Amino acid sequence: MTAVRERVYIEAPYVQAVAAFEHRLGLEAGQSEGTCVLALVAPLAEGREVARDVTAATKRVPGTANFTSQYLIAWTAGRTSRGIPTPGFDGTITLRAGEDYDECELELDGRYEPPGGVAGKLFDDVVGRRIAHATLGSLLDGVRQELRAAHERMESGKHGT
Repeated sequence: MTAVRERVYIEAPYVQAVAAFEHRLGLEAGQSEGTCVLALVAPLAEGREVARDVTAATKRVPGTANFTSQYLIAWTAGRTSRGIPTPGFDGTITLRAGEDYDECELELDGRYEPPGGVAGKLFDDVVGRRIAHATLGSLLDGVRQELRAAHERMESGKHGT
């Protein structure tokens, strides 16, 4: 298993971000478990990329502190339409308040098994880990963009624009 941890900061207050984030994770009000479709994107050379949609299972779990929400997230390994293997993943996503009211932090912490057995492990040691970090970074950036858009909609509604 290979461990990975990625973190991004979001320009949205925690109290507004929670609902938008849970919606993105497929968690309906009053439910602790859900599913969502995530696009995993691995950048390649010359602006090219390999993308695969995965269906992730999500579950709300108790946070470890005030203004902290934590979720389990997992998806299974598979192959793209071109037969390129992608790893399964098992981990947590934590959303916590930032130091300022207008920001929060999103952190993904988990493990994946490089696909392809011994050859996959060798590839992961040389190149794959960078691709995995870029893929997870892309996932977190997509969530950050969705949260930011939800925050902007709320703020524009307050001002009647």
